[in-house]
Amino acid sequence: MLRWLRSTLRGEVSTADLESRRRAGALAYSLAEEADEIAATDRAARLFKLCAWNAFALQTIADTLIDCDAQNDPATASYVPRSTLLYATACVDQVPRWISCARVVRDDPEAQLAAPLPSSLPPWRYDESTTHGELHGLRSAYEALQPRVETGLQALAESQAVDASRLGHMRRMLAEMRSSAEYAEAIMRPNLGPVDRGEVRARLLQALRSAFELGQVLAVPTLADVVQRRSPEPDEPSIAAALSWPDLDSNCLVLDCTGQRIGFVKRVRGDSTTGELRAIEVDGGSEHADLIVPSAAVAAIRSGEVVLSVRRDELGPAG
Repeated sequence: MLRWLRSTLRGEVSTADLESRRRAGALAYSLAEEADEIAATDRAARLFKLCAWNAFALQTIADTLIDCDAQNDPATASYVPRSTLLYATACVDQVPRWISCARVVRDDPEAQLAAPLPSSLPPWRYDESTTHGELHGLRSAYEALQPRVETGLQALAESQAVDASRLGHMRRMLAEMRSSAEYAEAIMRPNLGPVDRGEVRARLLQALRSAFELGQVLAVPTLADVVQRRSPEPDEPSIAAALSWPDLDSNCLVLDCTGQRIGFVKRVRGDSTTGELRAIEVDGGSEHADLIVPSAAVAAIRSGEVVLSVRRDELGPAG
């Protein structure tokens, strides 16, 4: 009764309705361990790792927020600010879907995920000022994800399994993640007012979003091309990015490695789930047959044109 009274006076709400889903979502931790043991790099393995990462990250964020609140104030354990409960619930509610998707893509290598990738974290909803305890929870959640993405990027770079352009974009994502967290840490003080607490919350949430997204790109590196095309959030700085295959349309000129024009883009074949380019069909015009350009032959994608690494006579006819 005393715990309930203290919580009520603070406007906190019970986590009782969330506990059974949190326990069920703990399967995400063993799923992440299973993903860590997979050495394969085929489509099914990459998508399994992505789904496992999403389930793990969402479950970790929710558990950390609830557990940190209890550690900060044991007298009101199992009661949290309403905004914390809403965010933790939104995270936990997504975990079963990602666990299920992981099982599906492992058994069906050609499965298409309904949700667009990379997935995003839920928005933070609030009607009261953010508390210091919530800031501690968000920072702890970020610190739980940070070492995994940093280690993952280092391992991927050492494997030399990703081209320089995508690796460079991942490093920019990591730098933005760290910058947001460091700015939040620089602002954080024991006696912050509501405005500054809101600023710290926004920066920590941005760091969490970056870590969540980077974890997905590390699992499926071709998603780096999709991330580069996304519009930044209103409060995020915009960094110019190179064009990628989703930017192509029928007006794009195709040049071979000698600079000779071989036609215009007719159709782009790609995997909408992983963001992987498979081939480009080229309209050769009335004088030449249509050609098929495999993804490995694409050297650069620029504004209005595609430059190849091969000559026209090295390309096969479109089938």
